[in-house]
Amino acid sequence: MKNNIVIIGAGPTGLITSLLLAEQGYKVSLIESNSEDLILEDTKALAISKSTVFILKKLNIWELLAKKAIAINEIHVSQKKSFGRTLLRARDFDDDFLGQVISYPDLIESLRSKTNKLDNTEIFFNSYAKSIHELKGSRYLLISQGESEINIPYDLLVMADGGQSTIKGIDMIKEEKEDNHLALVAALKSNKRHNGRAFERFTKNGPIALIPNKFDKYTLIWTGPAKVIKRIKELNNTALLDELQQNFGNRAGIFEEIEVKRVYPLKNSILKKIKNQNIIAIGNAAQTIHPVAGQGLNIGIRDAFELSKIIKNPDILFPTNISKEFNKIRQSKSNDVINITNKLSTIFLSDIVGFNFARGISLSIFDAIPFLKKKFVRKMSYGE
Repeated sequence: MKNNIVIIGAGPTGLITSLLLAEQGYKVSLIESNSEDLILEDTKALAISKSTVFILKKLNIWELLAKKAIAINEIHVSQKKSFGRTLLRARDFDDDFLGQVISYPDLIESLRSKTNKLDNTEIFFNSYAKSIHELKGSRYLLISQGESEINIPYDLLVMADGGQSTIKGIDMIKEEKEDNHLALVAALKSNKRHNGRAFERFTKNGPIALIPNKFDKYTLIWTGPAKVIKRIKELNNTALLDELQQNFGNRAGIFEEIEVKRVYPLKNSILKKIKNQNIIAIGNAAQTIHPVAGQGLNIGIRDAFELSKIIKNPDILFPTNISKEFNKIRQSKSNDVINITNKLSTIFLSDIVGFNFARGISLSIFDAIPFLKKKFVRKMSYGE
């Protein structure tokens, strides 16, 4: 058995990281604050990129998941009360899909099923990471389970918990920006079949995304200022459907049903530096970004894949040089996608006079130049 790797967070990013590293023979411990059942109660839909599908195929998980997934074949982008639109179609890039949509429980169960078969991996549910310390030259993470405390040895500590943990002894420099925006997520039914088409509609009340999902429904993601989203959330279903129709138009048909409305806070944060040795943050533990391009989860999974390649490289000293090499690679790949996403959210959320016209021009130009569309799709699909 090789060295000990501890991963904080047993969501999709943490589980995929554990599988990639367990394959290399490392002993992996996952620390998850939620109960085993509670994680599966999160029914949200996940839009995953082609790079994520590639990694799931590598882990021999995609074949079963594919039967439960919905392919995104087209993405229609427009803005209310303005000219200009962009249509991205998989067939224009000689692809069979632009992305896939899977449910959170389906992905978690598939990943757990494989994890549970491994002798060198263990998941600690209902467990909280409290502090790190050294004893006789070895590093330990102290976790609490109810009234019990356990010291888990680690050579490398990977934070994959979305930045939720506050662990005594970890010295981090983090920048956070509270922009007072919320996201409303709901299941939506239209009188038209979605046929694998996703929509992004920019309005004065914030961007509205429709993601094709099971049973010919959409997942609605409406982001905007907190006061706007709170008002919308309090509307009864009939009034909400009317307001949504007014903002969205009829391009996706007539909206007939809406259910399971949830609201989530949005914030932008970036982890500038971890001063401790042998500690790495990946995915949303390293940064949180606006969901406008659906890249949060996909960046985390690409982080996991890059980390596994670095650890596998015999020329990179484990664990001493892993964090340095990982951060260097991450800056050259994930940061590009993060910057593009941040620019998109700034451009399309702005209500400055004249921006509507500028956005219309941008969408029209973008739609007319196949090279730009192909380059953008590849960057969002593969991070390169």
